[in-house]
Amino acid sequence: MNSFSVFGSFFVLWVAFASAGIISNRDYAFQKDFRKLALANNELAFNLHRRLASGTSGNVFFSPFSISTVFGMLYYGVRGETAEELREVLGYERADLPDEFVYSTFNHFLRTVLQNRDSTDRYVFNAANALLVDERFEMFEEYRRNIRELYRAAVQNVDFSSEASRIVEEINDYVREKTNGKIDRVFDELSPSSVFVLLNAVYFKGAFKTQFKQERTRYEVFYNYGLESEARNVPMMHVTSYFPYAAFDEFQALELPYKGENVSMFVLLPNERDGIHDLEESFTPERLANVQRRLYKTEVDVSLPKFKYQLEKELSPELKALGANQIFRTGADFSGMTQSRDVFVSQVFHKAVIEVNEEGSEAAAVTEIIAEETSLILGKSRFRADHPFLFAIVEKRSNLILFLGRVNSL
Repeated sequence: MNSFSVFGSFFVLWVAFASAGIISNRDYAFQKDFRKLALANNELAFNLHRRLASGTSGNVFFSPFSISTVFGMLYYGVRGETAEELREVLGYERADLPDEFVYSTFNHFLRTVLQNRDSTDRYVFNAANALLVDERFEMFEEYRRNIRELYRAAVQNVDFSSEASRIVEEINDYVREKTNGKIDRVFDELSPSSVFVLLNAVYFKGAFKTQFKQERTRYEVFYNYGLESEARNVPMMHVTSYFPYAAFDEFQALELPYKGENVSMFVLLPNERDGIHDLEESFTPERLANVQRRLYKTEVDVSLPKFKYQLEKELSPELKALGANQIFRTGADFSGMTQSRDVFVSQVFHKAVIEVNEEGSEAAAVTEIIAEETSLILGKSRFRADHPFLFAIVEKRSNLILFLGRVNSL
């Protein structure tokens, strides 16, 4: 029986009027830009994860790639201080990624890394972008054209004021199609003052290269929130095989490659049952890369719970806390897409769904030097995820985090 991890996400950004009125030299260059784009994406991933995790004791799951893609489209249209602020939040500044390379690298990533897989790949990854523009809103044709070409986005004129209910259904149908039905409905209404909507839908389905055996799955204890008093019996999957693995002073790290080997799930398990908070606070893109370098292939007895959950969140508070403030205010500089100064972002909505099991049922949705961490090399290793852990789904050629999450309770 195949083991699958299947998940997807949807991201939408509303913008409203204010009530006031590219293995050639070029390929090598793109590989370097991929790494920079991944660094920026991963910086946003960990920063946003910490914000989301601090606001809840529950599980966390989202797609940094989905969010980065939509904000990449928005960034193409902002200028001045608004652009400078957003550039910091999106990680472009820290990654030393020039603006012109942001757009070309996104385009190359969408066209080649995600779309052109060889016949050995056994996973499906679909990313779809769309731009809906109110017919009353004067958006520069150059912006429309470049969003269509660079981000492979579908661009459509609509009438939010008189056809909002129909547009809502069309968006829900679009997302349902792009996520293979795993995200059925995103929202119920749109403000008639909306002038454009940017959205991204992501769907991934992957079969683990080394499969969990369904007959070995049994109910075992999982310590919710790391507390013995919150222990519950949950379906625990088991497999013993050779995996990339390392044990550090504070945690264990395990890589579960998917068939095709370009995408892997990395699971980070604190040594202490209640160590998830310290682990979350300490992780950065550089530390993840350092952990990946220290993994070595060894025999591991793996116990991993089956889990399925979703996140549905309006992300404006978290993004403001990270420093993205101007885009939410009247007077933000969107002069790369319109002459209007009465435009601001009104909502940032994200919905993501994940299911990890052994059956294959579908679901959707560097400037700092890091000290080397000593890994403990043993014989046969034991990786028992019976308490809260982090996981990241990574596109390995670029090292870009597609999905990031925390399992805190089951």
